[in-house]
Amino acid sequence: MKTLLIGAGAIGGTIAVLTKHAGYDVRLLCHRKETKELIEKEGFHLHGAMGDIDESFTCYESYEALGDEKFDLILIATKYQAMYDAAKQALPFLTNDGLVVGLQNGILTDALAEIVGKERAVGVMIGFGATRNEANDVTMTSLGEFYIGMPDGYHPPKLDDLRDMFLKVLPTQISDNITRQQYSKLIINSCINASAAITGQVLGKMVDDKRARTLYLAIAREGMRVAKGMGLDVPKYGKALNYKLLMLMDNGYYNMCCRLIVLLVSKLKYKDVKPSTLQSLEKGEKTEIDIFNGYFVEKGKEVGVPTPVNEKLVEMIHEIEDGKRAITPDNLEEFRGMLY
Repeated sequence: MKTLLIGAGAIGGTIAVLTKHAGYDVRLLCHRKETKELIEKEGFHLHGAMGDIDESFTCYESYEALGDEKFDLILIATKYQAMYDAAKQALPFLTNDGLVVGLQNGILTDALAEIVGKERAVGVMIGFGATRNEANDVTMTSLGEFYIGMPDGYHPPKLDDLRDMFLKVLPTQISDNITRQQYSKLIINSCINASAAITGQVLGKMVDDKRARTLYLAIAREGMRVAKGMGLDVPKYGKALNYKLLMLMDNGYYNMCCRLIVLLVSKLKYKDVKPSTLQSLEKGEKTEIDIFNGYFVEKGKEVGVPTPVNEKLVEMIHEIEDGKRAITPDNLEEFRGMLY
């Protein structure tokens, strides 16, 4: 399948290298001329969980440069703010039975479908982790799996082709309700991104702080209460995180379970990872907090479920974006009285 990938950052770059290495025709759209020239000259380098892999790519600098090209798959791995424009501009270069695949974190499949149509929009739950080192250099920090699916469980033949392509890289399943899997990932994403963003610490260090561990579970609990209000049955994330247990715990088991679950996920799998929200703040960029914790706040208002912890986190991170708050572990103290 002829594939165009837009946004070769940490996640996009990892997928591009692995699928190209598996023998697929993958091209890159690079909006920055320097990035295009660098990748064309030196290739794209992937390190980490899948070993060291180098691949060369055909790159385009703009949509106009695509000319008369048509693609079976268009993978959009930009930040969510840029996804909408990318989908609109890329749509004319899609084959009649082609698919547009949103690789963003969060739950954006319906938003993508509004642009490209329900019969073309694919949502993905990405279970692996990656960090971008340079414009053409990415480290895959952990393994995982893919879940893919389309609105209303739509399942055209091309979706099987996408599954087969991803299967060459990592375990992949087609879901008839992709929102369930995306919500499961959203909970852990919201925990690790928001906590790291306000403290400035990598996960392995942060979870040694009881205040941060307690905050993790409070974020997740609010997310699960919102899911219940939405009528959404949230599956486990990976093999370790059964969120439903969080709703059964009484206070006597709270800290014990908190430490166990958080250590399993953060200390072992993600201990050295600097989450994307913190990376964005350190670069002076806008974050994706509105589709992480902000999603719980928005949906909580719709279904009448209070989300004070997530609302406070969204407010704090917007203050950091605006230069009105410092990134420091002392920010955890503002939850005193709310959580501990």
